[in-house]
Amino acid sequence: MPMKKTWLLLSAGVLAFSCVDSAYDLDRIDNTQLAVGSDESDFAAPLVTVTVLLDDIHDTEGSLQEMLAEADIWLPSELPDGADYVDFQRLYSDDVYLGSLTGALVDEMTQDPAKLDTVADLVWRCYKQDFLALLGLEGAAVDKSRFTEAFVNLFATSDALRQQTEKAARKFLILLQVSDLDYELGAIDLGEALDMLTENLDPAGTPDPVNTLSIEGRVESTLPLSMLLSPVFTPTGLTLSPFAIAPDTTTELTPTRIYAEDLRAMSQTNNLAIHVPVALQRYYPGRTLDTRPITIRLSLHKTGALNLDF
Repeated sequence: MPMKKTWLLLSAGVLAFSCVDSAYDLDRIDNTQLAVGSDESDFAAPLVTVTVLLDDIHDTEGSLQEMLAEADIWLPSELPDGADYVDFQRLYSDDVYLGSLTGALVDEMTQDPAKLDTVADLVWRCYKQDFLALLGLEGAAVDKSRFTEAFVNLFATSDALRQQTEKAARKFLILLQVSDLDYELGAIDLGEALDMLTENLDPAGTPDPVNTLSIEGRVESTLPLSMLLSPVFTPTGLTLSPFAIAPDTTTELTPTRIYAEDLRAMSQTNNLAIHVPVALQRYYPGRTLDTRPITIRLSLHKTGALNLDF
């Protein structure tokens, strides 16, 4: 799938800084340089906003919407121990936890005809070949009505059918993953601002640095998922600090300190992109899905004075 195109907000023509103070060090003006601000100054400028669309999030088989719709069928309507979320990490590694979910599913199917009908319909659509022999229908001409009727009628009395249902549920749930996200950013045209931002930066390892540059930001999410995101700028390889997002929250990102060579590398490529590995953490069933569920806003932050050359 091609990478999505997004928009950079930072360019030579629209570069705008905000400053948290109004200190201007007039003593540092000479014939060639003007220092704007002081050691206590903090300048900020928007870098990029990435809007993640619902259709951007998918696995190798289908969309997130389809994936969660099927998960809702394989999950019991009431999660064990009164939980309000499914823990993906335990799904992948804790067989007892996975068994508690699929066991609760089977129990619900034996007591709730609507749930039984819903699972029977899913099995017919997606998994019928694994169930034909158990239903005595292998080799026969089978339509949906005959298949689902046999499934419903035999479920309460057939241990093999219940076990196969649990097996199908377990197989689906442990494979719940989403693909990484990729977005084209294009080029950052900093112009003369590049030197202004990088000229006086303190080198790495400086004790108590004053003149620093960092990428900061925030992420807003309405997804019914908590996820760990680990963005990487390509082809530069600059990696942002990983961060977790949760439903209906705004997450303030841990600043990622960068250096002159990082910003110069980002500004010198015409095909800058951002690659975002995604690790699912939790799923909160029963919530609606927005079409634009995640917004990532990144900005550049410069501490210390800005040096303007003339």
